[in-house]
Amino acid sequence: MSASHSLGRLFQAVRKSDRVLLVAHKKPDGDALGASSAFLNWCLREGKDATMFCADLPSPTFRYLNQIHRYTDDPAVFERPYDLVIVFDSGDLKYAGVDELIPKLPEGYLLVDIDHHRTNKGYGDLNIVEYISSTSEIVYRFFSENDITIDEGMATSLLTGLCSDTSNFSNPLTSDTALHAASELVKHGGRFNDILRYVWHNKSFDSLKLWGTLLSRLHYDKTYDVASTYLRNEDLKNMPDEMAEGMVNFLSGVVREADTILLLKDQGDGWVKGSFRGSERDVSSVAKLMGGGGHKGAAGFTIQGQLLVDENDPPKIERDNMTVYPHLITN
Repeated sequence: MSASHSLGRLFQAVRKSDRVLLVAHKKPDGDALGASSAFLNWCLREGKDATMFCADLPSPTFRYLNQIHRYTDDPAVFERPYDLVIVFDSGDLKYAGVDELIPKLPEGYLLVDIDHHRTNKGYGDLNIVEYISSTSEIVYRFFSENDITIDEGMATSLLTGLCSDTSNFSNPLTSDTALHAASELVKHGGRFNDILRYVWHNKSFDSLKLWGTLLSRLHYDKTYDVASTYLRNEDLKNMPDEMAEGMVNFLSGVVREADTILLLKDQGDGWVKGSFRGSERDVSSVAKLMGGGGHKGAAGFTIQGQLLVDENDPPKIERDNMTVYPHLITN
């Protein structure tokens, strides 16, 4: 099925639906929130009974987005009947945080998967998966190809997603189509200054000190061409969850000696999250070996275990009496 046909089929599905459930992935980033909130804006404008679920409520960083107050983390919404369920920016239902909730839904709904990750598992009845800059760019195309008027709130949401996944149009996900979409969204009233103010120019003194800590732990392994660092759970106390992603994006843009950047973050609950950024290396295939996924240049994973650190060695993970060296898997 062609992308245009899939977008047209989704349009017809929404038009025929009365009750719609929209799902953004857990620990939502700017793209998940941008794509889903733009779609929510449109559904509400169309008079749909639309519910917006996210296993983790959005950070106050994104308070400038229209309808951000409508996100709920109440699993009881999965006990209600829906005509249409749309999951945004998630390679699978586990990553979305709803793998145990979707089966609780009453039957009779169409499940739609809108995503841009190469490791997407095609779990929907309708899968709209394109390997482009962001899920927000896909939603922009959906609006454009179906002649849907993009208002200021929708434009700001989608522009947030584009800025988020391209690191403000500075990483390899930046493309001519992404730049064109951004230009059109600004024309439609997208509040780029709000995005800069709340997302990019929002560093507190505490967060800047944390950056210093992160940089002091940076380790370069010349053999594997990987620069790695780590964050303990207590490091991010009272810090927004997206702070770690911002850090790994920054490192990938300024560390020139290493092809690949790896950030390990102790979640504090017996799990460790890893974030890869790569230049030539396909880090999505590496993350997949660790049970994760993503894009060629940006990927991640979450693995059960404990973070182990030594100032003379790269950070590693202890799991089931074994030591896992994530940076070695890149070879």
